[in-house]
Amino acid sequence: MLELLRNAHHTVTIDPVSQIARVTRSALPSESVAQFEELWMEVSRALDRVDRHRLCLLIDLRAAVGRNDPQFEAAMQRIRPPVMGRFRRVAILVRTTAGALQIQRHFREDGIDRMIGSDEARLLDYLREAPARVR
Repeated sequence: MLELLRNAHHTVTIDPVSQIARVTRSALPSESVAQFEELWMEVSRALDRVDRHRLCLLIDLRAAVGRNDPQFEAAMQRIRPPVMGRFRRVAILVRTTAGALQIQRHFREDGIDRMIGSDEARLLDYLREAPARVR
């Protein structure tokens, strides 16, 4: 496992064997929407150091406290493309049904199909089955 980033809010690792990048969100809340957005952009910059086209992405949000106020929703809309873009497949690991429904709504807004669920093994199987990207 190669660690690209570790701070109080996120850990970003790459498994070169399975070709899966993993972003794990901690339970520590952001102090502001601006901090939330900057922390996720730090994740994006860490992921920019690898060839995203060759990797799948698993985002583990199980520990995160959900928010759905308008400012947070606007920040989420801004950070999704730079964080999740250009990967072969993306899966989001959540703890609750409410969390899954919120993420599904975001993906419908983006017009992108991604797998969401609370079964880590199932999500990893989905990512491992990703077709190889042709360059």
